[in-house]
Amino acid sequence: MQKKTARIYVASSVLDKPLEDSYTLIKEEAVLQVGAALTEKRLPQAAFLDCEGDNISHKNRQYCELTGLYWIWKNAVEDYVGLVHYRRHFLLPDHWFERMVGNRVDVILPVPLYVAPSIAGNYRERHTASDWDCLMAYFKTNILDEYEEARHFFDGNLYSPCNMLIAKKEALDSLCEWMFPIVSAVAEHGGEKGDAHQNRYPGFVSERLITYFFESHRGKYRVVYANKNFLR
Repeated sequence: MQKKTARIYVASSVLDKPLEDSYTLIKEEAVLQVGAALTEKRLPQAAFLDCEGDNISHKNRQYCELTGLYWIWKNAVEDYVGLVHYRRHFLLPDHWFERMVGNRVDVILPVPLYVAPSIAGNYRERHTASDWDCLMAYFKTNILDEYEEARHFFDGNLYSPCNMLIAKKEALDSLCEWMFPIVSAVAEHGGEKGDAHQNRYPGFVSERLITYFFESHRGKYRVVYANKNFLR
């Protein structure tokens, strides 16, 4: 049997602030420069650029690390792929990949975050409420068979943050094929925001969608959770 391959892509950009903490990439990690289409600068540690191949690198100011996720979907060739950030990495045990394969784990997500009053309510309070309305309208108009399940999930309180995951490539492909049209519709509705943080709302929406997708496919994918660090 051919040995399985894995790579965890570390989304990094020229706008990242220098880290006070030290961190050494694990052997499966490699830096993916995101938003590379928006600058001529290149990170010396970058092994990959999200402006090569099929990409949406030019959308990085809004889509943030999602331009990296899109690039992985369209261009990565490993059997298992992951996305983390320059300052957020999974805290993985020794021999994690062998354990993942041996235990037939399909997806690793961050330990869920509790938010109140609900996932939907929390988003509406912290971001533009009409964008959330657009998201739910998309379900009702385009994937009606999922509307009630999604509404029920978003009335709950737990989701995995940060757009981080490690997954079998086919699981990640299924997620992206389903999710990016939804994110695109919400972004078309919401347009550009004047505030740079709020302008990243496609990425805030996708955090909720990634969690919902794998929760709604519990019968298909085996999901486990891992803690993450936060480097200063």
